[in-house]
Amino acid sequence: MDLYDRPAANELLASRNDVMTVYREFENSEGRLFPLRYVRAGYQSELPTIMVLPDGPGVASVFPYEILRRDMVKKGLDVIMMEHRGVGMSRADAQGNDLPVGVMSVENVLDDVRAVLDHAQVPRVVLYGTGYGAYIAQRFALRHPERVFSMVLDSPFTGVRDGRALRELMRDLYWRGTFDATESIARAVRMLVEQRIVPAEETGAVLAAVHEYGGVNSVRDLVDLLVQGRGQLAWASIHQIITGREWFNTTPYVYENDLAGRISATELGFAEASDGKPLDPLTVYARRAAKFPPFTGESFDLETARRSITTPTLVVGGARDVIVPLWRSRLAAEEIPGAHVGSDPTNPRLRFISAHNVGHALIDSHIELSVVAMRWAAAGAIDPLLDRDISSLNRSVRNEAYGRGIRTALLAEQYSPLKLWSVRSLAAGPLASADARGPRGLTRR
Repeated sequence: MDLYDRPAANELLASRNDVMTVYREFENSEGRLFPLRYVRAGYQSELPTIMVLPDGPGVASVFPYEILRRDMVKKGLDVIMMEHRGVGMSRADAQGNDLPVGVMSVENVLDDVRAVLDHAQVPRVVLYGTGYGAYIAQRFALRHPERVFSMVLDSPFTGVRDGRALRELMRDLYWRGTFDATESIARAVRMLVEQRIVPAEETGAVLAAVHEYGGVNSVRDLVDLLVQGRGQLAWASIHQIITGREWFNTTPYVYENDLAGRISATELGFAEASDGKPLDPLTVYARRAAKFPPFTGESFDLETARRSITTPTLVVGGARDVIVPLWRSRLAAEEIPGAHVGSDPTNPRLRFISAHNVGHALIDSHIELSVVAMRWAAAGAIDPLLDRDISSLNRSVRNEAYGRGIRTALLAEQYSPLKLWSVRSLAAGPLASADARGPRGLTRR
């Protein structure tokens, strides 16, 4: 079978005993149908079924989250994951033709979620949504509150304000140096850009990735190397991984943004805050968004509407999140009444958990905590979980590997006998005249 013969591949994959199909209209009141796939695993019990909505909208559900579902089944949970329209096994119609880009909309996705729950005969569900998936979860809870038992919102995307908050956070950290811990790093980054040692347009994407997986210390190590005349190979490699691999945007059955990306670009404005200036972390989103009709404004103000969500809600976020900054996740808990403990609206305790040393999407970076959160939410026991110590829970191996990979690359360049330019040439430039001390506060040799 040809790997790129989508109809044959879909037919083979749909033969799995955990894959279900519900035929959906392209648009409401339109006669054409396409097979919307979803996967169900686990055991029906007294606990409600859990529906996991991953980040996206281009992220597939069936293949990337096999391990997650196995972990959930071991805990005795019943889980459903829907393959998003335009992605993976829900990408094409019955004849194998790609769905039209124009039918990619939040409204249609919300109807898809309802159709899957109806087909699976699930009257009430626990929704676990990550990033964009958390946006869908909130919108669904507003539209169908009677169908939602509880929610876990992981790094919840809310709207264009998230992008603006991220842009300003990155500049506060590594351009303005607002924080004491990064003031010297920011000063060095400004000088590296001024001397054109690193391209200004790459700084946001590269430093955001290093911060996400390695934290401030790894950013400091990278900047130290650049000041010393090293680090260019690590910088170029990270930038290439982030932006230079077009196949990464269309990996079949894993990540396919070429159709569903219309939702993030045109409807939700993921790249709206990109301005192309130094420390703009949204340049990658802006480049991808250019392929779709332009964003003209939000048609739905979720940040206001969610103030009426009374569904019991737990919000979780990563302290290193550079997609949805942690304070934005906390704001979701503050604004959603269902995320409050107690009856005093002036001083509520929040159903909010911050995970240290991890970034965006705990479902990817901290699977064990995600499964614990789902299980307790399904048991109606969100509040007791808030008092538990989560520090002993293991973080995901994949994200740990990313962090170790960055640290290994930096160490390799640190001890390499090769340099890509001379430190002495820097010593005569404005980098040395402005400040003779590196970002660690150590005098450069």
